[in-house]
Amino acid sequence: MATMGEIMKDPSKATEEDVKALKGIYHTINSLKEKLSPFEGIKEDSGRTINELAKSFYQENLILSAVLEAFAYQNKYSFANLNKWVFNYVDNDFIWGVSIPNYYRCVAKLCNIGLLKAEFKDEGDNNPFITITDQGIEALRQQTYANLAQSALFNYQASKLNEQSVKMNEQSVELNKTIKRLTVASVAVAFAALLVAVVALFR
Repeated sequence: MATMGEIMKDPSKATEEDVKALKGIYHTINSLKEKLSPFEGIKEDSGRTINELAKSFYQENLILSAVLEAFAYQNKYSFANLNKWVFNYVDNDFIWGVSIPNYYRCVAKLCNIGLLKAEFKDEGDNNPFITITDQGIEALRQQTYANLAQSALFNYQASKLNEQSVKMNEQSVELNKTIKRLTVASVAVAFAALLVAVVALFR
């Protein structure tokens, strides 16, 4: 087989095997466009910031931890009573900043991954009984989500500090520029005064 460099210089050197390989590459590139089509319209700046991601990860894991923590005291709750327990257990400033759909999603997640089990009386039941499974008891015993929440809180606080640090650096740069301008202006004024003094000496 010829090298790509040789084929580029003289296409007649390409063998049938080379042509077949090139067609395969062309086909792969074209099929790649179809695979990447779901990502069209997604821009680099369209996602959430690091601070927002850290905050949402912290919120989610603290809620998951709080919901599981309720089952350290009893193994069965109505959905309404479980909600009351969590809302009383978690700090008010935190819980009122969490959207209801996000809270429901966390409870549903624990059910979907098999840590909790919801039992509905009928199709229209909106207050099911929720029980903890063996896997949920193990996750509670290991404090899995409590540890994740603690790590997420540290990352969230770190991201906030980083943002503040960036802002302070920007302000510091602007202050340095202002100081430089004032220094240049004061030097110019001092030079002008010196010049006036020298001229006055020679009069």
